[in-house]
Amino acid sequence: MNKLRRFGLVVVAAMIAAGAACGSSTDAGPQAASVTGVAGDSQTAPTGAALAFPLSFVALGANGQPAQGVHVTWSASPSGAASFNPATSTTDVNGAASTTATLGSFVGSVTIHAAVPGVSDVVYHATALDPCRYLAPLALGATVMGTLATTDCLNGSWYDDFYRLSLPAGPQSVRISMRSSDTTFDPWVDFYYSTGRLVAYDDDSVLGVKRNSQLDIILPGGDYVIGANAYRTFTVGPYALTAELRPASMSGCRQVWVARGVSVDDSVTLSDCADSNAPAHYYDVARIFAFSGTVLTMALRSTVINPTLALYRVYPDNEYARRLLVSNDDSSATNTNAFIRFVVDTTSAYDVILSTSAGGQTGAYTFAVDTTTTLSGRVPAPSRAAREGWRPRAGETLKRSKP
Repeated sequence: MNKLRRFGLVVVAAMIAAGAACGSSTDAGPQAASVTGVAGDSQTAPTGAALAFPLSFVALGANGQPAQGVHVTWSASPSGAASFNPATSTTDVNGAASTTATLGSFVGSVTIHAAVPGVSDVVYHATALDPCRYLAPLALGATVMGTLATTDCLNGSWYDDFYRLSLPAGPQSVRISMRSSDTTFDPWVDFYYSTGRLVAYDDDSVLGVKRNSQLDIILPGGDYVIGANAYRTFTVGPYALTAELRPASMSGCRQVWVARGVSVDDSVTLSDCADSNAPAHYYDVARIFAFSGTVLTMALRSTVINPTLALYRVYPDNEYARRLLVSNDDSSATNTNAFIRFVVDTTSAYDVILSTSAGGQTGAYTFAVDTTTTLSGRVPAPSRAAREGWRPRAGETLKRSKP
């Protein structure tokens, strides 16, 4: 009796299991006979970024018409290499299904599957790039909306988004602006050569007062890289970044960065900076970043004023205080143009004061910075970064301080 009862229980359990299996098959819902219109394959983005185009396809039934209500599940390999919004859905009245894929922290090739009942998985491919080597394009006159995130490049203790800016041949005068709607976000902009070497940087458009960054720079045409980050370490949040042309001139009392190889035509005017002498000496301020062991060669020429040059080291960690290093009035006993050649002993920002020998003078001048970095005039060989692909140079992150 007990044996029969046990046998009866086994039979009933088997019948229940079989019924459940049949119910599962019946409740699976609509199935696809084929798929078409597959879009979004073979995309590339840095880790943490959403792929630019949604992944999508259209499911067709056995009659060749769009199949509505087909269940779709999205997944990535390796696991966690991408997330999806939505992760599951059903095809709409047009048989269409789509999702937005956001890459995770994995670097390399990512395979994405859309599981569709009735057919083999729909397969997509993506490439997740190291964010320290990825350069998003930024055109002159354009504004991009970005977000710093923990999946971005960790450059020292700061998260960075990097953008490539390509400038036409010839001298260029550019303004890079970075601002944020987040009141706790204090923008900071770094500007690099394509080799990864720092050219310039900016924290506040008005130091300690207006926290949005504004970097004005005069430089030769070519490819450059903008690093969008923040003053405080490990900051994340939204920002807007703009690159635009500006007048090819200095800017009164506010420093304008210059790169090697530029020549600037401007004037000393009554609206420029002025010292406390009577009569006052009016002057413009050029700022240049220079590396220890290199040579800075500069000249200030004029036919209407007696120009003078003064070179100061800038101390960002001491409220951007200046210390005079060298100055020059006349390059020779018979030449009133000013000339400085200085062997840089400390990697730092330097301010060049463009002024006049006599107080009260105003008038046009030409300021030029030579391209050579050595006394012999030889240009150093390309860096490893230039040979192997861009990334910021290690050890060129500045200590950041405010007044």
